[in-house]
Amino acid sequence: MKTKNAVLRKAGQLILKYYLLGILAFAAYRAINLHPRFFNGTIWSDAEGYYLYLPAVFINGGFEDLPVRTEVQFPILEGTNKRFTKYTCGVAIMQAPFFLGAHFIAANTKDIPADGIAPVYVKGIQLAALLYGFLGLLFLRRILLRHFDPWVVLLTIVGFFFGTNLFHYMVQEPGMSHIYTFFLFSLFIYLTPRFYKKPGLPIFALMGLLLGWITLIRPTNLILVLYLLLYNVNSWNALSNRLDFVKTHFLKLLIAPLASFLIFLPQFMYWHYMSGHWLMYSYGNEGFTNWRQPRIDMVLFHIKNGWLLFSPMAGISVLGMLIGSWKNKFNIGTIFLIFLISLYAFSSWWCWWFGGAFGQRSFVEFYTLLAIPYAYLLSLVFSQRYWLVKILFLFIWLLLIYYGYMLMVHFTGPHYEWWEWRQVVGWMREFRFDVRQ
Repeated sequence: MKTKNAVLRKAGQLILKYYLLGILAFAAYRAINLHPRFFNGTIWSDAEGYYLYLPAVFINGGFEDLPVRTEVQFPILEGTNKRFTKYTCGVAIMQAPFFLGAHFIAANTKDIPADGIAPVYVKGIQLAALLYGFLGLLFLRRILLRHFDPWVVLLTIVGFFFGTNLFHYMVQEPGMSHIYTFFLFSLFIYLTPRFYKKPGLPIFALMGLLLGWITLIRPTNLILVLYLLLYNVNSWNALSNRLDFVKTHFLKLLIAPLASFLIFLPQFMYWHYMSGHWLMYSYGNEGFTNWRQPRIDMVLFHIKNGWLLFSPMAGISVLGMLIGSWKNKFNIGTIFLIFLISLYAFSSWWCWWFGGAFGQRSFVEFYTLLAIPYAYLLSLVFSQRYWLVKILFLFIWLLLIYYGYMLMVHFTGPHYEWWEWRQVVGWMREFRFDVRQ
């Protein structure tokens, strides 16, 4: 009996230590066997807009007469022969090492065209998404282990990875921005305690760089600065101490916006090169036109990418925020504030469904924050005396993973319609695991 218990204990320890590698291996397997409709669409539409800086700079020698796959979306700027993208270069900077590796292979292999769109370049993007996604999960694990039991952390990460659209944007649409900002969010939140424990120029510069990078990729993500400013502010006395911290380190803190400016510098150069202006609003007539009547109900539940319709697993986070925000334990009150502001912003955007997507993709990078109230709720559940409560919760948790994963593997895009959703739910009842492609 003792031997059996020791074996089980050892197996549990191995699972807790290496489950992220298991997640990475499964994600890599799915990426290797990705269906052609996802593989061929990796450099397409929005994803091409983030990426095209790389072939422009390293292959075409500029944006003049730059060939693109999505002609309608990336027109020649009027009065020039330069190809214009409204998307910023933050993702391209993160993809650059993988692009250069793929380009080196293509340039030195006879049968591979060094054109920036050959399969070897797509595989480079896949590798980038796998690496950044894995590192994002790794830092998320370290964040959660500061406060929660390792088994709660495991359930949190597995639940988010398989039960939400996080998996989709790491594996099936690796060219989109979200898995890259998910990593940057995770690193930023992981480093936040160090910002206050070991203040100085290095950490101030690094956090400024990260925040600038996050904002460069998606400007609405600037809201993350609230987490840094309000971290562990749970009382008026804590707020007073935070103001004293800013006064004490004010001059050194100025390096943070300077570091943010440096990461924006390539973008400023692109805008000036294209228009003669260092700063421009690249989205034209697009804006937050629904700000008076935000489409909150649609963002959450509509068939066109409703967040909780396609990722109901994330609803556990919402419950955790509602329960945990009162005392702001683990900064859950601050996270709830960030969530509400972000929800309003996403609901106010003219295209509240954010185009072709699997679920409300704008929340993907926020999963690092939302994992904290999620884990908090799990810890409350598993602290209960009654085993029936724990078993019932685990049963619901497994159902949510099954639901989210099945919607993802049967997704054909550009987004679901009700007839298709009903069909896939019907397949779920049949336990039909074959992936419809």
